Amino acid sequence: MFKFLACVLLLAAASQARIVSVSELKNALASYGVSGDKLDTWACVVEHESNFDTGAYNGNTGDHGLFQISQIYWCSPPGNGCGVTCDSMRDDDINNDIQCALKIFAEHEHLSGNGFNAWVAYKYCH
Repeated sequence: MFKFLACVLLLAAASQARIVSVSELKNALASYGVSGDKLDTWACVVEHESNFDTGAYNGNTGDHGLFQISQIYWCSPPGNGCGVTCDSMRDDDINNDIQCALKIFAEHEHLSGNGFNAWVAYKYCH
């Protein structure tokens, strides 16, 4: 029984939110092919959206995680544009957050010519 409880607590601790360092964020973005000239802008957006907190949540807007992904369009419930749950945007794994943010960026790049326009905080970053 003790081993089971220890495993449950370990799994719970592993999925909790955390503060991501700027270097970790930039390295992770670069591993997804983000060009070096955009890394500082991404870091600025994340700083102003969530203060690098993977567990950030805005109850007024329904935005989740590092990039403050909107539940209206992108995570479920109710939206599903990224095919992920909103809860998964607020855990310690930043990979699905980055994948979703890059999808949002690409769509807004196509629509407006600047993918960063999807984030209100971008106004502080250019």
